[in-house]
Amino acid sequence: MSTPLVYIDQNIIGLQLLGHINLSKRDDIKWVYSKEHFSEIKRADNPEKYLDVLNEIGAIMLDLVLDENWKITGEARLIEDLTPFENYQNYIEAIGVVEFDETIFDPFQVWVNGGGDEGPLKELSDNLADQVLQLTSDLPYDTAEMTNKIGAIKPEFDAMVDNMISNGNDIKKTRAAFGDEKGTIGGIAGEYQIAQIWEIISSTMEGSGISCDQFFGFDPLDKQGYESWPVYLGIIGCNAVMDILGFQAEKKCRKISKIHNVRSDASHIGMGAYCSAILSEDRRLVKRAKAIYEYKDIGTSSILIEKKANKSIQPTANASAD
Repeated sequence: MSTPLVYIDQNIIGLQLLGHINLSKRDDIKWVYSKEHFSEIKRADNPEKYLDVLNEIGAIMLDLVLDENWKITGEARLIEDLTPFENYQNYIEAIGVVEFDETIFDPFQVWVNGGGDEGPLKELSDNLADQVLQLTSDLPYDTAEMTNKIGAIKPEFDAMVDNMISNGNDIKKTRAAFGDEKGTIGGIAGEYQIAQIWEIISSTMEGSGISCDQFFGFDPLDKQGYESWPVYLGIIGCNAVMDILGFQAEKKCRKISKIHNVRSDASHIGMGAYCSAILSEDRRLVKRAKAIYEYKDIGTSSILIEKKANKSIQPTANASAD
């Protein structure tokens, strides 16, 4: 029988660092982290202290397996022969080679969630064009065709943005348009929560031919070259839909300065799907993970960890599943 993998959210590392919990190396489970932790750690003033925690508890990195075209295969692998420090250094070097601004679509995501302002949204097409041209500037062939394509797409993109702005982004109106005028979705509890949400909004989808899987991002109409949409990407998409609908959503999803944390939460839930359990101090994350895993019949347990100074964590005993 293989050793259970227990994925730890970034806030668990913080609790360990502050002495609120006491994780340790164990033979009966493997503590697991991912590159998404590095995305959060590199924003910290002192990344080394978080890497120290991962190293001390013997945590192992879980990484998505990509094919020759850099597409997600649906599988993940453990990298057991490198320390967290070595994995982090490799991560920093890798993102340094391709300087893609991962925050470029933040104004779009924040606006859809009912926040932000028009300024950054109107600048999105110019910023995107600059980003693409910058990424292709060192290619060993004529990039004039790429420049022309960007020029052709820009008016359509700007028109879409103008339409979004003219329609406004009152999140209450958006949710009402999906059949949730009273904010019922935010208070859904019990079993099969995604099915309960779909029951509320499905009447607004009549005639569209859109299924529950399609609506929540697990089976998009545009699969971007994939024969089957990876569950990991489906989980990311589902979290974005949940933000719009208000299911276990936080105000930070409407703030430019906090939207990266929202993305990280979604990625952690996605990576947790490859493990036996996911631990987090974030009650909303735990509840979302439970709903998603239940809907997709994923066997991962979502476990809420609460601060207990000087207490060792035993996920099967002292931590409560939510």
